[in-house]
Amino acid sequence: MKTNSPILTIAIPTYNRAAKLQAQLERLLPQLTPAVRLCVYDNASPDNTQEVVAKFPGVGYFRAVTNCGAGRNIFRCFEECSTEWLWVLSDDDLASTTAVADLLAILAHETCDFVHVSLSCVFHDRETVVSDLPSLLQNAELGHLLWISAGIYRVNSFRPLFRLFNDAVFTWGPHLVMVLALLESSGGSVRLSPVRLPAPTIERPPGWSTLDILLRFSLVPEYLVQPDKQRLVASRIFVEMFNAWMLQGLRETNGNQRIRKWKRINRQARQNLKAYHGSGIWSHVLKHWYRAGFRKSSFQMALQSIEIRLLSWSPVWLFHFLVRRMPLPQYIRDDYYNRRNEYLPYV
Repeated sequence: MKTNSPILTIAIPTYNRAAKLQAQLERLLPQLTPAVRLCVYDNASPDNTQEVVAKFPGVGYFRAVTNCGAGRNIFRCFEECSTEWLWVLSDDDLASTTAVADLLAILAHETCDFVHVSLSCVFHDRETVVSDLPSLLQNAELGHLLWISAGIYRVNSFRPLFRLFNDAVFTWGPHLVMVLALLESSGGSVRLSPVRLPAPTIERPPGWSTLDILLRFSLVPEYLVQPDKQRLVASRIFVEMFNAWMLQGLRETNGNQRIRKWKRINRQARQNLKAYHGSGIWSHVLKHWYRAGFRKSSFQMALQSIEIRLLSWSPVWLFHFLVRRMPLPQYIRDDYYNRRNEYLPYV
């Protein structure tokens, strides 16, 4: 390969966020070298996204004819990539001022198929290379791996798995499904790096449904082949995500119909994970209760499980009465439950 040939594509999928996109491009453009292509994949935005990109010569612009959904727009970044490496960067996860140089330094002699870098809220304390699924989940949380802006892909290693991306696009984590499948059956390897590239946003769009994400994500194990790996991933979803996302979903309980939805998704997601023989939260609590440093987190997990169970069994008319008297974490009460009247579901 020639030294001036592009080896990395930075692909930014975007929809209707021209201001955020402009800030991202302003941060990235001064960092570009001949080794990097920068492309924007516009999901038919009705705002001035096209005019914003036109201000930046050399940035590739690809506009969808119609809004095909976030998953399909992200997949375009993969299937149209012509370089060895791909970094799918969200328009609102602002890159660091040295992100490109730091990433090229990592990729210069990289032998792994996937690199997962650190974020401000997701930090790997040391360089770690793993080549199997259990080792990956011992060294990284599923929720952290779900941040798409933290992943850099060797495209040819994932090309045979593109079908899985399409099949799993409704799970909200098809990019993660490919990584899990790669380690399960393809002999791939993953590097977990302490280098920080983007700073992820924590802003939540009004219609972003945590309940919907949990329900869909509970089917991620379906896209693995080996029953023991399905059980492993289902167990990790139970432990890492189930309680947190159900409690965050309290912001979606404004009205009887939405309370019934909360109860329904609690039941459906739980049943999905049990179908893959995932170990429930109580198994985790009993296993770790006497381990040094785990008692406080185990107690909190047990308390949250009891709260969720009580709410799932309560009649609709009693639901909010119980929530208001439960010792919920303060951030759940302030950032989610007390703001439930602001929640606007997708239309």
